[in-house]
Amino acid sequence: MTSARINHMILADNHQIVLKGGNCYVDGELYSGQIYWVYPNITDTLKVRSYHQGKKDGEWRKFYPQNTLKEKRYFIDGKKEGVHIGYYHNHKTQFLYHLENDLYHGNCKAWNLSGQLIRDQNYVNGQEEGSQKIWYDNGKIKANYVKKDGRRFGLLGTKNCINVYDEKF
Repeated sequence: MTSARINHMILADNHQIVLKGGNCYVDGELYSGQIYWVYPNITDTLKVRSYHQGKKDGEWRKFYPQNTLKEKRYFIDGKKEGVHIGYYHNHKTQFLYHLENDLYHGNCKAWNLSGQLIRDQNYVNGQEEGSQKIWYDNGKIKANYVKKDGRRFGLLGTKNCINVYDEKF
């Protein structure tokens, strides 16, 4: 993973930050460097974002209080890239996504708060491809299919022409 071309770091509270047209401006200028935010009334870091010539670039991090990592994401030239990972406050993994050029590419997983896998899907250039599995929080299967050449084969998550995503279990 390439890192942002960081030349300095600033505290957001001390500057005027404007996000406009996919670009970050600090005090009226396209920004290159890192910006960090802190939680109100405490000095713990809330988030850190990296930019190069106004575009998202490098590692972005969010934290719970006591500087516990909440999520880590990567960007190159304004686009999502690489492994994006998030954690619940109990330190269990919430999501693990792979992206290339701002699109899902590879395996993407998500877990519920108790640590149970609820999503295991595969993508190629932003399109589902291969095994796709989704579960309800109670462990029951919601969808289990294979996507090949644009067609789905298997349990698609529908029942009696009603999308089960809309059902309550």
